[in-house]
Amino acid sequence: MIRAVVYAALVALSVVALIALKETAPSYAMLTGPIVTRGHAGETVSGRAFSGKVSQVRKAKVLSYESFGRKVERSTSGVWLVVTVDAAASTETLPLQAATIVGASGRSYRQSTRVDGVPGALSTKTIQPGLPTSGIFVFELPEAETSRMSLLLARQYFPQLSDQLDFSIDADKIVSQAVLEIGSDGR
Repeated sequence: MIRAVVYAALVALSVVALIALKETAPSYAMLTGPIVTRGHAGETVSGRAFSGKVSQVRKAKVLSYESFGRKVERSTSGVWLVVTVDAAASTETLPLQAATIVGASGRSYRQSTRVDGVPGALSTKTIQPGLPTSGIFVFELPEAETSRMSLLLARQYFPQLSDQLDFSIDADKIVSQAVLEIGSDGR
């Protein structure tokens, strides 16, 4: 009789332990997700494969640039956010195609496709080790999202077991303009 009670107690304890392990184990997405390195705009943040620095953040209602010899002007009901990034690869040639702004509400905004062909876009460049480069990322988002935001930068969207740099951007460091003219060098 005592042996049966001991076995039942061991089985119950094992079930409780298994439930505790299952509930506290990280999900598959968490185990294979990005390797995030955090920092602030204006400082260099380094991951294993690349490093970056947000050197300037500008916003405007109207964006103007020249593409294929003709002037392009885009307006928005929100704001255009142009983020200038200095990037360097550490060990291998790589693209930085995934840039996302996470706004004050927690919503994510990818690079705008309304400004394809904008000069100096970093997502169209390939970064070589030992040859740092600079470029811009252009986003279209609601004005309210710019009060507190961060820039996520990675080789590709939804990186798995690879670097993702997370830059917090202070609202008081954003340069605001009515019309933002982007030159042929992306500045």
